[in-house]
Amino acid sequence: MSFEFNIRCEQRFTGIRKIHLSLSQYEPPQKKELAGPGGHTKTSRKTPKEHLDELIRKGRITDFDRPLMLLSARNVLANLRCIAYLKGYTQKPLAVSEENDIVLKSRPYYILGEKNGMPVLDKWDPNTWNSEKDCPFSWFISGVPVIWDDADESSLFRMIVCEAADHSHVWKLPRGSHPAATETTRNMWKSLQDIFVSTLTLPETEAFSALNACATAGSLEREHAYLHNLLGVDGEGNLCQLIAKGKLEDLGTQMKNLWGVKRALCVDNSGSVTVQFFSKGIGETIDGEYCQLAVAPNHRPQGTTYLVIELEDAVFG
Repeated sequence: MSFEFNIRCEQRFTGIRKIHLSLSQYEPPQKKELAGPGGHTKTSRKTPKEHLDELIRKGRITDFDRPLMLLSARNVLANLRCIAYLKGYTQKPLAVSEENDIVLKSRPYYILGEKNGMPVLDKWDPNTWNSEKDCPFSWFISGVPVIWDDADESSLFRMIVCEAADHSHVWKLPRGSHPAATETTRNMWKSLQDIFVSTLTLPETEAFSALNACATAGSLEREHAYLHNLLGVDGEGNLCQLIAKGKLEDLGTQMKNLWGVKRALCVDNSGSVTVQFFSKGIGETIDGEYCQLAVAPNHRPQGTTYLVIELEDAVFG
């Protein structure tokens, strides 16, 4: 190891005009391959510039001089249990191809979405989906809850285990191309993944029982050093963001202490995390200058999902 790296980014958005959900495609993509040593796939992913270009070509962004903030949410349509819905573009909530056919048969998802022009966090039950009725959300994405109302520590841990498709975000379990990964850790990760896949449609308590039993048998320790990207909403309806290393529940508590957030989701991690600020807009040809507010050394430019926020102005405090 040549150097140690740490980053922390705290943001609260009090002047939002519009939040756009940008998806790399509107058909079920293949999930991200994490278990093998081959690294992350670039298939069905686009760079931030390509996402912005798509928003312009679709006529979703029309004020090219308006300040923008681009936030990554790249677990969405890359991992299991990370679905997306975009009114007018997806006929129903979309998932990776391995999960897409069973979304409407699955247990509830924890979502961040836009309802009546405001960001909200909710628990969405697929059994309530009716294609003949108008969905109250303009868009929504699902993620891993890190704080959820008054859920106690054990309840929150159960939620996290059942929603985090990459088990290295929960336990110290290097996998894939990680330099500390071994055959043992990769095999344990795969065992957890097999259970995760087989329990996708089971109630949360049953899925947790199977997953936690495997982790306990393997004497796995909790992960405290992974970089996570969290989004929540405060009591005034403002979107809040925390990017930091730590145990997921601890970071949720930090959001509560910072802004009084009662619900928050983890939407991506490590090399997926991206925050770009376009203080003068983007221009019709996406040639606007931007400030990179947060990114890790292992950053991968191509991603499935971004939130693009039209700001009231470029003033910050």
